[in-house]
Amino acid sequence: MSSTVIADFLSTAPLAEEGGAISADRFDYQKNWALARLLTLHQGSGNYVLLCELHEDIAVLDCPDQPSRASFYQIKTSAKSAWTLKKLTNRKKGKSGDALPSILGRLCAKASQLKQQQVTFQFVTNVGSGYGFPVSEKASEPFGERLFEVLKPTEWEVIRTCLADELGEDFEEPLREQLTVSISQIHLDTHNETTVGLVTNFLDQHVKGVHIPPKAFYRTLFDELRRRTVAKRPSGSILDVCKAKGIDRDSFDAMLGNARSVVQAAGAWNNVQSEMHKDNVPFPVRAKLREAYPDYFSRMQDPLDAAFRRDSQILVAAGESVMADSSTLLEMASAAVALARSDSGYGAAALSPEQELIVVMMTFYENHSQ
Repeated sequence: MSSTVIADFLSTAPLAEEGGAISADRFDYQKNWALARLLTLHQGSGNYVLLCELHEDIAVLDCPDQPSRASFYQIKTSAKSAWTLKKLTNRKKGKSGDALPSILGRLCAKASQLKQQQVTFQFVTNVGSGYGFPVSEKASEPFGERLFEVLKPTEWEVIRTCLADELGEDFEEPLREQLTVSISQIHLDTHNETTVGLVTNFLDQHVKGVHIPPKAFYRTLFDELRRRTVAKRPSGSILDVCKAKGIDRDSFDAMLGNARSVVQAAGAWNNVQSEMHKDNVPFPVRAKLREAYPDYFSRMQDPLDAAFRRDSQILVAAGESVMADSSTLLEMASAAVALARSDSGYGAAALSPEQELIVVMMTFYENHSQ
């Protein structure tokens, strides 16, 4: 079975028009659901990529280059009423008078272009809403419950007929396996708090040796999901599409590594400031260093700033050379800067005098603090 069918569909198939404006709260709930799904995926094995607003609210692939499996999720919330078969198959009229896609019709329309592929289509709603037909505990699990299993034969026949009429083709056989429903255990009224709690649990279990503030990491992930949601699908390969519209294992690890480095840098910077105060470094000097720190940190976080990396290496080596002859942290940093400036290969980064001192002092605490 060729693995290019899913990739070609996601990267080139025409995108369906949006069915209307999405409310801010539903948008946030959808992102929180995606964030929770992302945490679950990352705790599993193997690669993945979670895509936002690409042929569906959320799509998950088994890899970003040659995907062989895909799951499409449509997330709709309801404060009180349950989702009945009539609601799921109802087709409202558009402005032109033509019938718009039904909820299940829009979700399952991709079946015609993804025949014989390993795909699933899942309708997701919030706990507290539920369905107008009985579902089991399976519906609360990530894979959901097959709609064919929970409906009576006459009810399934209604679904089959409605979808066949709407899609112009009968997909009853594959949809028996592919079409699922689920109930997210994230409450509509507390979805922000619940998702922050999930992030807290994830960090407690999987990040050791450093305390990453859960709310800050939650906001990082949420903002990245938001950015990918509004991003346009680029023309190009499936890799280009996944980079613009999705988050995979590598990009999640990069965000986690960045959060870790922010915490570590903050700890080192606090130590630097404390030591300068203890050493009676004049306030104007400390103030200039504080002003320079944000620009230093920005460059330190940029993996493409090769000049900064090169000059930093020279400064760090100089700091190691002068450490034994220095009595204070600032004295050591000043001596290291003077030594580095005598190196013919130094200076491409055009660091300010304060940034030079910060590089040496920060590295000292990152490498030598207990």
